[in-house]
Amino acid sequence: MKNGSRILPFILLTAAALLLTPSAPTIEGEDPEINHVLRCVIFPDRHYTLNKALIQKFADDISVDAQMVRMDPHGNYLDSLRLGSVDLIILKYNDSLERDGGLISSRLFMDSTAWLARSTRPYNMITVNMWINDLEGSSYYDHTRRSLMKGRGGTKSISPYDYLVKKNAARIGWDWVLVSAIIATESNFRVGAKSSAGATGLMQVLPGEYSADTLWDPAVNIAVGTYKLYKYERTYKELGADSTDRVKMTLAAYNGGQGRMQKVIEYAIANDIDPSKWDNIAELLPKVTYHAGEQMVYYVDRVLAKYGEFQIIYND
Repeated sequence: MKNGSRILPFILLTAAALLLTPSAPTIEGEDPEINHVLRCVIFPDRHYTLNKALIQKFADDISVDAQMVRMDPHGNYLDSLRLGSVDLIILKYNDSLERDGGLISSRLFMDSTAWLARSTRPYNMITVNMWINDLEGSSYYDHTRRSLMKGRGGTKSISPYDYLVKKNAARIGWDWVLVSAIIATESNFRVGAKSSAGATGLMQVLPGEYSADTLWDPAVNIAVGTYKLYKYERTYKELGADSTDRVKMTLAAYNGGQGRMQKVIEYAIANDIDPSKWDNIAELLPKVTYHAGEQMVYYVDRVLAKYGEFQIIYND
């Protein structure tokens, strides 16, 4: 279980009461004091059946019933959510949702799916995000996703930026699905993402030759980010690393900087350790660069795990 799992059941049960407390006129004949139904609207995309299963699992975990409605494309469900007659809306994330002050989105997962709730209760979204974090590491999620997606023939759509990802990945000879996994790990496909260090946009690029304003443009951001991948990988190819180890070293450098990687490589050479092997580098990173090195190794694992997840669902 991940951090926070020990207190998660208590938080889930507490948040259930908060999440289901109406903040607007309720359904006719409904008593607010005995409302134990999680009211959800689900967008009818290819994940509809899987989303229904996940909502039911979430409702079971917080000990309430789930009332699920298939979204009518012509219905105004966002207003229903703002007014409190709906508790959650499950749909594919769109940047415009960030500009709606009345709504708050969960972290993105599973093909950029977002769970929307009213922004007046941000603590409930913390609970949802904790639940999603635990879900993604569970055998239940893996089994359910595999069984419900089986036989659907896959899809070539991961995010709204697939065209840009494919174009730039082809230029550097990388699998576009792997580059998508990097973007998912860096920003969850949020164009407006910005770190405390100033890393900007989809691939969390630090402003350099390009201004921060320019890096908000997905085309520029992905082009700059993938060029960094290309430069880093070329360095480790010259070092003699094979294709698999080059990718892992490149990912580590992308996360923690090429300077830290070079420091570890120099340490390996000075101590007669083969610097072209990722396993050696991964073992030395925490020893030479301490916490930053631990985070770099963890980042590589996260990206590759996301890559594996995408490969299960998406076919090229």
